[in-house]
Amino acid sequence: MAEVVQYHLEQMVGELEDLERRDLFTKPELKAIVKKRTKFEYALRRRRVKCIDYLRYIEYEINVDALRRQRKQRKQQHSAKTTLSDFSITQRIIAIFERAVVRHPEDVQLWLQFVEFIKSRRRMSTGDADEEDDGHSRLLSQVFARAISAHPYESQLWIKAAAHELEVNMNGSAARALLQRALRLISDDKELWIEYFRLELLLVEKIKARRRVLGIDGEKETGDSDEVQATGSEETEDAGFIDLPQLDEEGGQDLMVEKLTEKALAQLDQKTAASAGNLTEEQRAAMSQQTNAYLQGAVAQIVFEQAIQAISDDLSFRQELIAIAGQFAGAEQLRQRVLDSIGQDFVTDADARAYLCSVHLSTISTESPELIDGLQLAVENFKQALSELDTPEMWAKYVEFLSQWLDASESMKSLQAYFAAQRKRAVAMISESRDVRLNEELALSCADVIEADGGDVLSWLADATQRFPESADVWHRRMSALVAGNYDGLNSGIASSSRIDNLFTSQALLQAPASRKLWDLWFNWTELWFSRKDVSADKVQARYMSAFARVTQQRTLQALSADPDSLAQVQALVAHLQTRYIDWAWKLPASHQPLSAFGELAHAQFRPDDDDSDMEDSEQCAEPATGNIEALRQAYRNVSRHAFPTPGFYRRCIELETDAKHLAMLHEMACRVDEAESEPWLAYLRFLAESKQLSQASDVFWRATQTIPDAEQPAFEAAYKNMFQ
Repeated sequence: MAEVVQYHLEQMVGELEDLERRDLFTKPELKAIVKKRTKFEYALRRRRVKCIDYLRYIEYEINVDALRRQRKQRKQQHSAKTTLSDFSITQRIIAIFERAVVRHPEDVQLWLQFVEFIKSRRRMSTGDADEEDDGHSRLLSQVFARAISAHPYESQLWIKAAAHELEVNMNGSAARALLQRALRLISDDKELWIEYFRLELLLVEKIKARRRVLGIDGEKETGDSDEVQATGSEETEDAGFIDLPQLDEEGGQDLMVEKLTEKALAQLDQKTAASAGNLTEEQRAAMSQQTNAYLQGAVAQIVFEQAIQAISDDLSFRQELIAIAGQFAGAEQLRQRVLDSIGQDFVTDADARAYLCSVHLSTISTESPELIDGLQLAVENFKQALSELDTPEMWAKYVEFLSQWLDASESMKSLQAYFAAQRKRAVAMISESRDVRLNEELALSCADVIEADGGDVLSWLADATQRFPESADVWHRRMSALVAGNYDGLNSGIASSSRIDNLFTSQALLQAPASRKLWDLWFNWTELWFSRKDVSADKVQARYMSAFARVTQQRTLQALSADPDSLAQVQALVAHLQTRYIDWAWKLPASHQPLSAFGELAHAQFRPDDDDSDMEDSEQCAEPATGNIEALRQAYRNVSRHAFPTPGFYRRCIELETDAKHLAMLHEMACRVDEAESEPWLAYLRFLAESKQLSQASDVFWRATQTIPDAEQPAFEAAYKNMFQ
């Protein structure tokens, strides 16, 4: 190990002498650099070297080089002759990257960082710029070839390699070949198809520009000779071509688009184009006819057709292709072809139909006088689509479109009135055929419209809850409206507190017992009336305990089902309600009478509080400065005895409790709830260590090792040892 490290250090001698000779670093600084590099080199010689070890070394070298460049510029040495230190650090970083990718070839991000570093250094050389650029370009091509060979199914590597060939090496054929080979391996990758589609359109655009300069299409223009030379060398520049070996995963079959591309490009002979000045008019016309299909985007259209065969049911994919086609002049027919395919393949998709109805608005400026006609056309398109696809999803998209433009047209009163009338009429038509046109999402959207227009939203929501009785969102919307109206005094005599309470307990929470926001709304409502002295603390407690029982029953039912997500949702709800109960007890005024211990009251059924004349508390609920510790302790005793406490419940109790004896009890209970988890045990041990109860900590540690799984034992033991270091 030492010999290898010494070898690498000896390679730095010339660079360090050059840095000292040019007065860029002092001797103490150079000694610190050597010491740091020695440490990094020894770290890289360990038996198990992580990727982060290489990256830390690279980051340090990049910072050293940045400091060297700043000092050189400050000393105005940028015009001096290039010396060893000008490029040695960059070479060392590349060498470290090479060692890293050899050691960790499976790390895709490491390969990408290697590529980005080489790109960043292409224009930072101080010597011959062209020579240095060629060297970096060749190195980058080699890195791409190795990275793709190691990770042939990573589309980002293929895309970046193709971009390098097109933008740096000016080799469109090589970029096309790379993307075609990538699609043989991963034909269902969206990004690959999108970039290949973009590439073909870009190459057509470049060829059109070249032909205009050469006068092949009869549009003789004056062009820059350098530009002609650059575009002309696109198909022949091979100095930095990515020489990718044949991959084992590649099949022997060719894509149809490859054959058509080769045929089209064969008709664009470069030598003939270069001597375009010697062509006759007949030859020019023939050449224009031969290449007309390619220049009109025939190859890009074939790429699109191949793409939708590989990815046939993704609307967003086709929308991206439309956006790309819209960026190129002369691709209108291709863009329309993609739009037609959406209309043919997504006949019953409301999202697709809504997109087609308003897609033309994306090409119209909001300040253009054509906007009014475009919006009216969009409304007519929606109406036509609704006559063909009369579904709740389609109506929801229509209402959403009208609401969006109603909000966006505030500055144009006439247009705003038009959209308001159209939206009101749409809601009326939905109301006429609710059985066919209404779903949960649309019911909520229509409720917002009715409320904004000053209509009877409560009647609408009452009907919606009858149609969708198990919808938590619909019930929450209805109960929120009732609570807000009662609080503001708007529904006096219509929605009294007892009626609202009865709707909560006998309908809403029975139909949607797993809805967290519905439970929160009910307890917000309950605690509001408690703060107004309209309900007693014991009844608030009874409601919390009844909620625990109801939700725990729901958790048991979900545990018997095969849906792990639903079970996790209900378990999170139990923990949330228990934590909320603890926080409520903690915030009770210190002068409040002690909370009652629960007996039979702990499992009281839901019932409205019609009569609260026996309420003993006369204090309003205001958050105390320190918290009501006695109420807190009674609350967590009630939960521990009459509910099923969760780990989150005990964590919250531990955060609020201050007495060591009670804390020890809470830690003990938390460990019993989830014995297989290491975090409660570590928290318990940390508490015992801070309170100097080392003997008790030893016993708890032994118990923990008996319950924690073997796979987590090393991490648990390491964390335990760190407590005493």
